[in-house]
Amino acid sequence: MTENELNQLSKDALEELGRTQGVELDKRLTKKKLVAQIAKFFTISEKKIIEKVEAEAPEAKAEPAPSQVIPDRG
Repeated sequence: MTENELNQLSKDALEELGRTQGVELDKRLTKKKLVAQIAKFFTISEKKIIEKVEAEAPEAKAEPAPSQVIPDRG
């Protein structure tokens, strides 16, 4: 989620979104601080996912797909 999308949510919605992701937000904080906290969480999570995918499939980015010429049998 982008910060613009997060800014469109209410403080209640931000708190609920945080809970679904395992992040507890304090609604006594300003909306700007809540958005910053959850945006930081999403950024960290996204980086971890990318690192995990890259670690599991390093050969996918190391070698280009082989090209094969199939003769025309017509």
